[in-house]
Amino acid sequence: MTAERSTADILDAAVHVREAARSATTGATGVDTVLAALAEVMDYDHASLARWDPRRRRHTTLAGSYPDDATAYIETRLHHDPVFPVLRSPARGGLWLGDVPRHLLAASPGFQKVLRPLGIEDGVAQCLFAPDGRYVGMLNVSTRRPRRTPDPARAVV
Repeated sequence: MTAERSTADILDAAVHVREAARSATTGATGVDTVLAALAEVMDYDHASLARWDPRRRRHTTLAGSYPDDATAYIETRLHHDPVFPVLRSPARGGLWLGDVPRHLLAASPGFQKVLRPLGIEDGVAQCLFAPDGRYVGMLNVSTRRPRRTPDPARAVV
């Protein structure tokens, strides 16, 4: 998505993300279609959609474009990162990188050793919950350039 899009265009694209997610849950399409639809909502350099495996106590990437070492961090260590408890509240929307308290970023191996070396300047992490409140996974989206303000995609994601 290189051209600037209107808020209405972004909202339409968000509806397509929801449709892609519903289609993926029924098996009609692959999970990668969700990330493809998300690219119409916001530009990103890397994204992943991961499910939480409560038995194995780890995430499993269903679709993603992060390098292998970043994917391994998301799957096996992100849930131990000091930023994760801030993310993992059903009442919270997505946590944008610029909104993470500085002291947490400084203490976060995920930011210091994974995202910063990739040149990540902005992005969002969104924990996902089942209707009954169970944590089921997360969406991570990262970009190497800061997002513009105001940004209609922030409200949509």
